[in-house]
Amino acid sequence: MTTQVSTESSLNELLQELQNQLKSGQANLDDFKRAYSALQKAKQEFQELLQWAVEQKKNEKEFDSLYRQVAGLSASELVERLKKTGFALKRDSYLKDAFDRQGYRILELVRAGRRDDAFHAILRIFVSAKKEFPSQLVEAFKPVYSDDLFKVFLFSFLSGILGQERENE
Repeated sequence: MTTQVSTESSLNELLQELQNQLKSGQANLDDFKRAYSALQKAKQEFQELLQWAVEQKKNEKEFDSLYRQVAGLSASELVERLKKTGFALKRDSYLKDAFDRQGYRILELVRAGRRDDAFHAILRIFVSAKKEFPSQLVEAFKPVYSDDLFKVFLFSFLSGILGQERENE
């Protein structure tokens, strides 16, 4: 509980600091970004703890319901993180070439809702490249998300790595 209290108090301190800046007319964008980052980190940690609780309390539907609610709220953020991950991985020529070769097959697997096959195809690319499988991508495959949301997640990732846009756009 000490960690939870310290995280909550540090978030409260950041919010108080922002409020003081606004009252004095001295709002600082970097401080707002720092507070947002701390909030996102706390939210992610909470979601992971809640997932652990759901695994321990399989018979208690209230935990599962809360977890689905929290996961749903973070879905739009995950879409953006997956697209950015795709753009970042595009810089690795081996991964880019592998996804270019397998891209249409993976797109079809995702379109058909074949999660296991899509996961296997993507995992095989990362294993052959001896690269770590991105945690954002692991999150997209979790069964808590609907099939439609799963497709949106994977299409976002694939648009990043297969698309013609530059990362800055």
